[in-house]
Amino acid sequence: MIQQIQATFAGYGGRACTLFSALYKDTNILVIGAEAEYRTERRENCVVLTNDPDIPRDSLFEDLELKQAISAFYSLKSGVAVDGKSSRLVISDRAARANPESSIEKDGIDNSGPVFRVADGVTCSQIAALATCLYAIRAGTIESAVSMSEQLLALSRGQIVTI
Repeated sequence: MIQQIQATFAGYGGRACTLFSALYKDTNILVIGAEAEYRTERRENCVVLTNDPDIPRDSLFEDLELKQAISAFYSLKSGVAVDGKSSRLVISDRAARANPESSIEKDGIDNSGPVFRVADGVTCSQIAALATCLYAIRAGTIESAVSMSEQLLALSRGQIVTI
């Protein structure tokens, strides 16, 4: 199953933009596909992420989620897909400018985990990529919880389940 994602962001460095991605749920791979002109209308079959509260959306990204989004980016970047060898994060050539890595600096560790410093010039497309990574991680967590719940329910009915 493929979940199409449209991340529409404004207010950061560079120009406002829309970033299109695809989350392959069966392999746990997120492909950040293409950066496009800013658009407020939803493309058919897309989940819409944005930082603009005036746009019809499925998820509103707020600055206080930035640390979680950066952690999600690094988790996907270093993660391995279901096949045991592919990266969980693929950034296509058409979205290369959206790669946020050049705008993030690791700045130590505190009580809550890694501390990151984000460059003042971080672009809208880079923030859109981070928000997309956070969405992908959260979607995977929710699906894992639902699957576990279904397996536990089957166990309670006396069915055999492999975990």
